[in-house]
Amino acid sequence: YTVPKGEQGSWVSLTTDPKGRLIAGDQEGALYRITLNGTDEPSVEELKTRVKQAHGLLYANNALYFCRNGGESGLYRLRDTDGDDQFDEEVLLRKIDGGGEHGPHAVVLGADGKSLLVVGGNHTKLPNPENSLVPKLWGEDFIIPRMWDANGHAANIFAPGGWIARTDFDGKEWTLVSAGYRNQYDIALNPQGQIFTYDSDMEWDIGAPWYRPTRAIEAMHGSEFGWRSGSNNTPDYFVDSLPPTLNIGPGSPTGVTFGTGARFPAKYQQALYIADWTYGTMYVLHLKPKGASWVAEKEEFVAGKPLPLTDLVIHPGDGAMYFLIGGRKTQS
Repeated sequence: YTVPKGEQGSWVSLTTDPKGRLIAGDQEGALYRITLNGTDEPSVEELKTRVKQAHGLLYANNALYFCRNGGESGLYRLRDTDGDDQFDEEVLLRKIDGGGEHGPHAVVLGADGKSLLVVGGNHTKLPNPENSLVPKLWGEDFIIPRMWDANGHAANIFAPGGWIARTDFDGKEWTLVSAGYRNQYDIALNPQGQIFTYDSDMEWDIGAPWYRPTRAIEAMHGSEFGWRSGSNNTPDYFVDSLPPTLNIGPGSPTGVTFGTGARFPAKYQQALYIADWTYGTMYVLHLKPKGASWVAEKEEFVAGKPLPLTDLVIHPGDGAMYFLIGGRKTQS
């Protein structure tokens, strides 16, 4: 499907509903529901919701969970209460203070099937979580004075940086699970329930001693990955930081998913897929256990020039992968 940009915008988020339809979100606008019609072009309809600007979408617990980025950012729950196949109830479960491309991002079903995992980039304040698995000790007491970014990016934004939090279906009680990221857009769970993400680099720091490439990470419970603004990123060898699963290189991370449920060869069902917007490449990471965590081998899976990848899902019905391109008002 080629999105008419002037009417339907530029799409950045994707999920499936219980009827096997896809729901996509325009970065700056509405939701669109896509009915797949085999080999024919799908049918696409705009959903008339008040809440817009979805960076994260998840259908679970008979509701559409919607992570809004912009306007009144936060985690919303949308329901169809009168059975007319439209969302008539829209509830803000918790306001999240953040916006823009480093604001609130994905919402994903937790490993227990009864909770939500919510993602925020490093320009997103913690949503006042009632609990924390991460020790809240973020004093930036460095010996060498920090050099802020020369362009002022993320100036005066301090640790913990990007975060992952867990909450219940009603958004009542929140727990900080992992932190210390620059700008991780999405997360995915493997069949064992472990959380993985793909974190951004600071591209203007390439060549500097504190540069960290984009990297695939296992976000262990209670983990802190050492993002600090400017020159003070915490190296992997510090005792209060953790290493990545695999360094990828320069890029702009967007959607991630596991191949669980895909009608792919077994090796690819067990792998992690990560999308890079800048270089138009989707990688598949083949994971192998090592000690308490994993190592990975990278393989190019899909690439194009241009191919500004945004989000991807494995469809539970047909077992195919569906992915979007778009973002920053580009053609979807």
